Amino acid sequence: MICEIPALETLKALKFAKDLDELIVDEAFTFNANMKWVRPFGMLLTACSIKQFREKHIDIPFNFECYITNKSISYASHMGFFKSISERLEIGKEPGEAMGNDNYIPITEINTNQILKDEVSKGRMIEMGDAIELKASELAKIVSRDNKEFHSLLTYLIREILRNIPEHADCNKAWICGQYWRDGTAEIAIVDEGIGVLNSLRRNVIHREYIRNDEEGLKYALKAGISQAFQPSKSNASNNPWANSGFGLYMVSEICKELQGSFCLASGEKYLNINCDGSTSIGNTAFKGTAVKITVSTNALQRSQDIINKIAKQGEGQARTIRNAFKKASMPSKGLIENL
Repeated sequence: MICEIPALETLKALKFAKDLDELIVDEAFTFNANMKWVRPFGMLLTACSIKQFREKHIDIPFNFECYITNKSISYASHMGFFKSISERLEIGKEPGEAMGNDNYIPITEINTNQILKDEVSKGRMIEMGDAIELKASELAKIVSRDNKEFHSLLTYLIREILRNIPEHADCNKAWICGQYWRDGTAEIAIVDEGIGVLNSLRRNVIHREYIRNDEEGLKYALKAGISQAFQPSKSNASNNPWANSGFGLYMVSEICKELQGSFCLASGEKYLNINCDGSTSIGNTAFKGTAVKITVSTNALQRSQDIINKIAKQGEGQARTIRNAFKKASMPSKGLIENL
């Protein structure tokens, strides 16, 4: 049986994940990788979807066919696409092996526990949030092209997604990949294989009444102040500066819209995609975990903190109209904590 891997752009990768999940396999299986188009989100989602498919059919032998002369295949192999599926594939570089430059972040594994341990080993007694922000700054620097404001904004966006993982995904590992293009656009993709958006929100009994499926989970996750950590009696008046306030995904998605970019959130059986023109679409996919795509343009970028302040204020206004939502954004959601 042969399965063609499509062009690895957002919507085709999301459909491929669903098609793959629905396949019934009872014989040797070959993936034909001859895609003509490759983007960071498509690579990460597809690599993880294929891994999950192989784990589901652990007794079925798998093969890969590809042509390295294809520029897209060459790019994907350099970024670590094939070996992120299986280290046994003798195609291209290991995840994180490529050095990266001011144009791209290769597929790289992120272990939040290890990030914190590394900082503590340097003598820095800091919290997980601080360690994640430092790592986000390091990653953002690769594709920010010495633009201070762009570096600050990318650091903020990457940090807000990464710090969701230990807080909400019930896991400590994720994958990140990024690319900067000549037109001033950058795409960052972050994927984890944790419990997913729906299961995270429904851990809070308060949300179970109205968040009943993946589509409702994605919609509520992008509202200001919605979090599995919400407790009516405590609000978010915690003394912990890293206390969750449910503004992270709201802030990230709105910043993408503000900067003429796009945003995609996929988890379980659904995805929610926000296009560059601000239009939103919801569709079917299949992914055990959470996948996020962030695309922003430097062409509309001015002072990053002004953008964050504006959207945080708008979010707090929205949160006041939502039942069971934190009404105030946390300190991190209002900007960077470290002096980077």
